[in-house]
Amino acid sequence: MEQGYVLEWLDRAINEFNPTQTQSANFEDHRFLSFSEEMRDEKARQVAYLKKLAFQYPKKRRFQEVLNSYFSALNSLIDNAKLNLKLIASESGISKKALELVVATLADIHTFLMDRYAVSINPDEPLRKYNLAVPVIDFVQPADSILLSYHPSLASLLEDEFNTVFGTGNLANITSRQAEYWKDLNEMICIPKQQNPGDGYFDSLELLLIERNFNSTKFVKYLTNRFNSQIEEYASGNSIEKLAYIQKSFNQIPVIKGLAYDLQHDDLSLTINNWFICEIEFRSRSNAAKGSESLSTASQSPRYTKKTADKVLCKLTVDQLALLFKAADQSKIITAKSLSAIFQAVAPYLATPYKEDISHGSLRSKSYSVEGRDKEQLLSILAKLTCQIEEL
Repeated sequence: MEQGYVLEWLDRAINEFNPTQTQSANFEDHRFLSFSEEMRDEKARQVAYLKKLAFQYPKKRRFQEVLNSYFSALNSLIDNAKLNLKLIASESGISKKALELVVATLADIHTFLMDRYAVSINPDEPLRKYNLAVPVIDFVQPADSILLSYHPSLASLLEDEFNTVFGTGNLANITSRQAEYWKDLNEMICIPKQQNPGDGYFDSLELLLIERNFNSTKFVKYLTNRFNSQIEEYASGNSIEKLAYIQKSFNQIPVIKGLAYDLQHDDLSLTINNWFICEIEFRSRSNAAKGSESLSTASQSPRYTKKTADKVLCKLTVDQLALLFKAADQSKIITAKSLSAIFQAVAPYLATPYKEDISHGSLRSKSYSVEGRDKEQLLSILAKLTCQIEEL
């Protein structure tokens, strides 16, 4: 196994041609031939080292650490070599020629490294870290896209978001995930797309962004503002029903698994569903508070008090609760004589923002047919719970 600094020879070669530290002009003509042979040998040694790297470090985490360290060192050498090349005086012809050979050798090693281990590149690290150029993406203009021309406010939001990411001041921070996401999104926007024939609540561009998990904070604000503006048109009681309808429509939109715009934020689905839960809960409480002030609804007050006092309000749907208890039963985290017995024991003490009374029968029936969307949302919630436990 290689020990020490693997790129040490190349590092010394670059420093030999640093005009600020050495007299690079002293590099004599007769040395160039032998230097070229040494450079070929070093290139072969580096390629051989990289070929066996994965076998030397079978543990994925350790392999990734070594690979990232090599990438970092190689890119630093490339930068230093190019800088020295600019500093070498034009009259130092042989030194410049030798350093150009060093730069070309480093570029060949970099190309081999990218070809062999491209799959191991962290998509959330800046492209600059891997000495890769940021792809040029000409974001489509509204005049050239049917989708954007129909939705000017959303088109403006996308343009602002794109300019924020690909602005001159942020080029050094752009990751391959961001570049690939915008490249694919730009291509999809350019394709003429008919209006989705579903319930008609979400238009084509919104559907495209929801499907692709465009979890930008600007898009989240856009959606919630749109929901609120339409809900205000309804009476207080009907507004909750409208919210539930919109949430159902939102959750029926298929989402591309594993795709996300920004990993620093929760999935769009989780964020929007949390907003729905909080909004429905707030409006339900507001309605109950207004009702308690009226004599006509005075008899309903004890029932509402009993709900909040005697039951645990769980911000999951009945489907997600059924899935959670089924998984806990099968993994032996909780045990009873049967899964049905677990549902019978817990159902009287649980409520959701949508259902005050949950029957054990509904939990049991939901546990038989698990929808993929409920599974994904529950996994996201559990991942968030895991992070919370780690912080305790």
